[in-house]
Amino acid sequence: MYAALEKILSMQNILNLNACIAYPCEAEDPYLTRDSVQFHKRLGYQFAGKFHRCGYKFGRWYHMIWMEKFLGGHTENPPAVKSFGEVRSLVAEKLGIW
Repeated sequence: MYAALEKILSMQNILNLNACIAYPCEAEDPYLTRDSVQFHKRLGYQFAGKFHRCGYKFGRWYHMIWMEKFLGGHTENPPAVKSFGEVRSLVAEKLGIW
């Protein structure tokens, strides 16, 4: 799913992907693991920031981790972002979806 999403976003001239991930304060948490950060690292995301104890749920505090991934180079005068409608036929042709 992420691979298809990244291909579609590239067709739309999107350069930056950002992931906001809930992250437990304690190593052991009955409701949430830290696996999502490792998952995103394997997909090429890099750590961008951390908000400490900013979410409260299930009687405990959680951090929020921000990660980012660049899909392309940041050049002068980049091409305009395209709506999904503008790339829908290309997505169907190249990826066989929609």
